[in-house]
Amino acid sequence: MAVHHDDDDPFAQVLAPPPNETPVERAAREQREKAALQRSHEIDMELKAAKAAMKKHKKAVKVLVLGQSMSGKSTTIKNFQITYARKSWAEERASWKTIILLNLVRSINTIVDTINAPTEEDEGVRHTEMDVPWPTERHKATVLRLMPLQQVEKDLKRYLGAGSEEVVQGHGHDISTITSHASVEKKAEASEFAIRSSRGWRSILDQIRNPQLGKASSAYDIGFQVVLGCKQDIRWLWNDPITRQLLQYRHIPLEESPGFFLDDLERVLSPNYEPTDEDILRARLRTTGVQEYHFSLDSSNGTPRDWIMYDVAGMRTARAAWVPFFREVTALLFLAPISSFNERLDEDPRVYRLEDTFSLWKSLCGNKLLADVQIILLLNKTDLLRRKLEQGVRVQRYMPEYDKPNDFENVSNWFRKVFKAYHVQYSPVKREFISHFTSVVDPHATRQTLDAIHETILRKDVVEAGLM
Repeated sequence: MAVHHDDDDPFAQVLAPPPNETPVERAAREQREKAALQRSHEIDMELKAAKAAMKKHKKAVKVLVLGQSMSGKSTTIKNFQITYARKSWAEERASWKTIILLNLVRSINTIVDTINAPTEEDEGVRHTEMDVPWPTERHKATVLRLMPLQQVEKDLKRYLGAGSEEVVQGHGHDISTITSHASVEKKAEASEFAIRSSRGWRSILDQIRNPQLGKASSAYDIGFQVVLGCKQDIRWLWNDPITRQLLQYRHIPLEESPGFFLDDLERVLSPNYEPTDEDILRARLRTTGVQEYHFSLDSSNGTPRDWIMYDVAGMRTARAAWVPFFREVTALLFLAPISSFNERLDEDPRVYRLEDTFSLWKSLCGNKLLADVQIILLLNKTDLLRRKLEQGVRVQRYMPEYDKPNDFENVSNWFRKVFKAYHVQYSPVKREFISHFTSVVDPHATRQTLDAIHETILRKDVVEAGLM
């Protein structure tokens, strides 16, 4: 049978081999066509995967974790990973050593900077008040020997990658008044090393596990040896009574801050050190912007269900980024650090942190975009609250309306009643008030709370799907 060629078919003309094509030209053409076909197949697979991921994302349980800076948001997400994603948690464990070493070095350098920077006011007070702490010659000599740790801190920050930066906190707006184009007047009040990454700490851990050739050795290993060589001076300086008095006089409570490891010096500087769950929960690696954390958790019928947890920066200047997530989340976890009743905001020292937390809570409860979202309150840092009360810090001094005994049970329950009253008063619709007392740096104590949160969120998800 004769094959009919339609000379008017443009595709036939394009696909037809060139006239007088040599064997070499033909082989090259066929190779190009094969590569083009392979690339076309890869694009089809990528589009298919993207479509599947989008469908999977749409069905995922989405949880927004909110609270002011240093309220415990990232630590809460770490607890979810410990509890429900043990495999990935185990794979990442060793990588936290670099971050913990950075935390340790930052604490030491904070002490060094404090000793090295007496103010003129201090000079005046020194001569009039004998109880004001003052560094001795031994302090000055010790600090001088510890100066190489300044470079270690810089090297570790550089090693943690592009996108690392010093974040400056400044004044901002309350969530009830912000818009997507809010103009914020910034004022440098405090700065802290931070990482820009849409995947939060996981992207940094991946980088630590897969470093560029030689980069890890020049950062962690050499930094570790330098710190190890300074161990005796570090131990003396931290345990010295004058150092402690000086830090207290300057209102620098290092031992209450995330990333504090000076009391674990021997263990952290052991050659065989491996971070524990508690160490990783205490480790501080601040991230800016919005981070997504993906987990696969069991659903109500026992089959795995994808969860996405969003950790949004809590500084006042970053709260405009919260609003776009309000429309699509299944639940909202709000972290309220109730130990902060006597602490002031870095962004605005005129405002107490708990006062700012109450303001945030009222705004979230009253936001109409969250009317159908399950809001779960975590009254966090109960361990620090208990310690402050035992040390004799009186709540009534900072909150005159408090008229109960100054013990943990009365104070904590009074705080919860205040949050509940605001929840009832400001919620646009009647909804259940759900709260838990937590100390998220304690994984064992937090496990039961997480199970209750898990069950609450899944129950709401099932109801919304029309299955209950």
